[in-house]
Amino acid sequence: MNHKHPAAVELVCKRHCPYYKPGAKENMACQGVKALQGFMEGHPESIVDFPQDVNHPFKDRHHHILHQSLCEHCDFFIDGCDFTDPEHTGHPVPCGGYIAADLLLSKDSKVVDRLMDSLLPRETYVVLSPHCSLKHLEKPYLYDIENDELYELDQGGFEFLKQCDGTHLLSALSVDKDFLETCLKEKLVVVGPHRRHRDFILRPSPVPSLRYLELQLTSRCNLTCRHCYLGEPTKAALSLSQVISVLAEFERMQGLRVLFSGGEPLLYPHLKALNDALPRFALRKVLLTNGTLIREENFADWCHFDEIQFSLDGLRKGHEAIRGKGTFERTMTGINAAQDKGVPISIATMVHRHNLREFEALAGWIEGLQAVEWSVDVPCATGRLSENPGLLVTPDEGAPFMKYATGGSYHGADEPFACGYHLCTVTADGKILKCGFFDAKPLGSLKEGLEVSWKRARPLALSELECVSCPHLSDCKGGCRFRAESPLGKDPVMCALYASQSTT
Repeated sequence: MNHKHPAAVELVCKRHCPYYKPGAKENMACQGVKALQGFMEGHPESIVDFPQDVNHPFKDRHHHILHQSLCEHCDFFIDGCDFTDPEHTGHPVPCGGYIAADLLLSKDSKVVDRLMDSLLPRETYVVLSPHCSLKHLEKPYLYDIENDELYELDQGGFEFLKQCDGTHLLSALSVDKDFLETCLKEKLVVVGPHRRHRDFILRPSPVPSLRYLELQLTSRCNLTCRHCYLGEPTKAALSLSQVISVLAEFERMQGLRVLFSGGEPLLYPHLKALNDALPRFALRKVLLTNGTLIREENFADWCHFDEIQFSLDGLRKGHEAIRGKGTFERTMTGINAAQDKGVPISIATMVHRHNLREFEALAGWIEGLQAVEWSVDVPCATGRLSENPGLLVTPDEGAPFMKYATGGSYHGADEPFACGYHLCTVTADGKILKCGFFDAKPLGSLKEGLEVSWKRARPLALSELECVSCPHLSDCKGGCRFRAESPLGKDPVMCALYASQSTT
């Protein structure tokens, strides 16, 4: 820029720039002035739309759009501009070009569309971030796999994001500036000068949608936990081809999250090959493990999982009371290995007779681990737990400890349906179940296919339950159907939980 246009100096520098020095011989200009000067020259009729007020409080409403279009190309920004914080607190203020552009973008007029075309370089491609995927569930969504966040989209946003495959120029797409700002702020899309390509697998999901899938890779386990609902292990294991096939079908069904369990999944004979295949699937991959076999030395076997959930059933005394001597230290070694490698962790805890006095200390300790989730549950008296009644707690004893749980849960239901509305399980011998507890009543098998089997599931309406008149039903969703006293009966643990909350 060899000179400053008089109109740009008058409308931008003099009115809005705290750094403007009248009469200064320096001819350099910020990128904002350069862009707005070009905008004026291309659209002289828009000069009347430039903001007149010079006494306005600055609000950084379009930081990510302006940072991408102005700051990253600005000589002053490269050479020491201090305005870099998206949570701007007032010091230092940005240049006049930034402020004027921000004010113009806040207008509700045609000038905004023209300005957007001028701000962003013509050769700017837009692509959905690698950790995000589009999903056509009951409604259109964007799924942030890395952060496990699901964003509901209107049709306009969905159509825009479908074109964010890395082959379209941003200037050729119709997009609302506020929607683009949100996408950039949340790191849902990436813009840049390079063309790239992403394929989206989009088709309407079944209704209800299958969002969460548990894959029991193997029934083998290296522990003999006294509370395990699966009972004694067998030699059953899914073949690698079965696992890859069901993952592909789950993705076509618009699935979100896969839970790889066992037995102990670290004993799955094809774990390394499975891990190597995981990046090809736009799903959140969660490894459910007792943690005793997780080590830095076998990182290549689990490096592509998005999260590892460790079973931790108390501090040393409580944990080892049901999992065996020495297991606490080995599980902690696994947790430390995962954290050292930067893999997010979550914790699953079962309430039992020997960990009741440990929860307060355990809660503070887990908080220090910065786990993304801590699930707490009261187990069902089935499997080995039915042989160890001394571990059992009553619903009234166990329910209050569920308040320690943090984060979400894959057992979620949608109003007005009960637990398991979006979830099913594939067992190590290829059966497809409503959930892992209902082994005696399979929906189908892998030989028939995941979708065929899933469509046999009959969602249970909350209005069918015996507790339909309970004021807490919309929150508890009827609780666990396996733990309930009868197919349509009450879950005594959830009844105790909400009763205890009502009295506090």
